[in-house]
Amino acid sequence: MLGKKLAGGLPRWTGPFYLAAGVITLVWAGVLFNDFLNAPERCPDARVRCGAFLTTSLRQYTLSWVIFDIALATMLVVTGWLALRRRDHVQLPASVTGALLFVDAWFDTMSSPRRDRPLAWAQALFVELPLGVLCFWIAARAERVRRERLADALRRLGEPTE
Repeated sequence: MLGKKLAGGLPRWTGPFYLAAGVITLVWAGVLFNDFLNAPERCPDARVRCGAFLTTSLRQYTLSWVIFDIALATMLVVTGWLALRRRDHVQLPASVTGALLFVDAWFDTMSSPRRDRPLAWAQALFVELPLGVLCFWIAARAERVRRERLADALRRLGEPTE
């Protein structure tokens, strides 16, 4: 059963879409990492707000987001790859990706400075949450196909051979 194709389970665009989302997220993580590396040069005095950093702890916070975004990008790519290959075991990576997207939306909206909140909410409402819901839909669809396949196999085992 492992590695069987998800026949007709997902639209063909889901794989390329999630692969592209993973690449875009990885590029964004690169932008954050560049900000992390260059902040001390731009802002030698930690008491002065400069870029995304106010103190060293905020600098470490940015590094945490870089690592989180790399994990998210990885899961987007895995979900996209399995959807592209039409594998029915896409359900677990899709569920993890959906959860990561919801966590990303939550922390972005709750931890953004006041001036960045409208952008954080827009990203959450129009990108992260819909993408997360789509991930959960992919997982549910893959699980339904898997259960149908299992029920068919069990029915065939119960039938007398001719």
